Amino acid sequence: MGTSVSLSEQAPDPLLSEVIALQQQVEQLRQQLLQTQQEKADLEVLLNMVTGHSDQILSEVEQEKTDLEILLETATEHSMLVETDLQQQVEEERRQREEQFQSITAATPVGLLIAEVETGRILYANERLGDLLGLSPAALLAQSTVDFYAQPEERVSVLEAIAQNQTYRGELLFRRADGSVFWGLLSMRPFGFNRQHTLLTAIQDISDRKQAEDALRIAEAKYRGIFENAVEGIFRMALDGDYLEVNRAMAGLFGYTSPGEMLESVRGATAQLYVDPAQQQDLRQRLESQDEIKDFEYAARRQDGSRFWASAWARAIRSESGDLLYYEGSCIDITQRKQQEEALKREIRKLRIEVDQTKRQKEVAQIEQTDYFQWLVSQADDLRLFKDAPRRDEG
Repeated sequence: MGTSVSLSEQAPDPLLSEVIALQQQVEQLRQQLLQTQQEKADLEVLLNMVTGHSDQILSEVEQEKTDLEILLETATEHSMLVETDLQQQVEEERRQREEQFQSITAATPVGLLIAEVETGRILYANERLGDLLGLSPAALLAQSTVDFYAQPEERVSVLEAIAQNQTYRGELLFRRADGSVFWGLLSMRPFGFNRQHTLLTAIQDISDRKQAEDALRIAEAKYRGIFENAVEGIFRMALDGDYLEVNRAMAGLFGYTSPGEMLESVRGATAQLYVDPAQQQDLRQRLESQDEIKDFEYAARRQDGSRFWASAWARAIRSESGDLLYYEGSCIDITQRKQQEEALKREIRKLRIEVDQTKRQKEVAQIEQTDYFQWLVSQADDLRLFKDAPRRDEG
């Protein structure tokens, strides 16, 4: 009978070992597959959850997108309406400002213009400027400001001043369209007009004022000539009695070599020019109440102490509100006249005595010729005869 042998007891078979190894690998793969299937199931569950959540999010996003689109459309429509309203408001405000500007410039008594800086071309002019320059505002728009400067080179100086100070104000001569000239007060500054770099200019006619100033200068020159060359003393006196100004004749009258010497010598002590200082106070008080004094005679004292008779005319100078500012007047030496008056008075007194004596003699002669006087004489004679009668009887 044959003998049985177990596999374990047999020598290892390489093929069997390989099979066993493969079985182990298959088992491992099966385990991995199961694990992978589990992970897949878990992933599918997770994916389903994520997909569901993402669908919800996507739905919400889509809804929000729709809402935003509606909101954007509404906002766009509203903004267009707002923009239209704002544009209309801006246009209305601009129109109102233009109307106000036109009204203001039309009513102002000053000539106004707007011109380009470089060329001087006039872009706007009001009616008053047309009156000043002798052209209508429409005609001025074809002109340049250079044409209206009496001395065109002065425009260069004006522009240089504006470049440095951003403004200009001065008095210049301007030329009208007919060639005549006038004095104008020019005010100019940079100005934005229709998005252009321009200059706003105002011109005021000051010809009357300049003529008045010229007349005043001529009058002052004449007054100064009269003041300096007058043969009588002329003075201007402060309220406290100090002299503000005296002419050469006034200084000479009181024995000073020059007006300056007199002003310096009597400053604060003008009472020394009066023999009786109370007369100075009297003069000032009368001026305060009467405003003008004529033929004020007083005994005056010269620098060397000698005396003379003076006659003053003075008046009070007041402001427009009536406040007393100073006194002015003139003074002359009337010593010779006073001496002549005294001599004349003496002659008159002498003549009056002689006249009185002659008059009395004439009156006596006239009385003696009257019937009444003759009757009195006869009565007196009878009375004497009556008194003498007893004496004759006794004899």
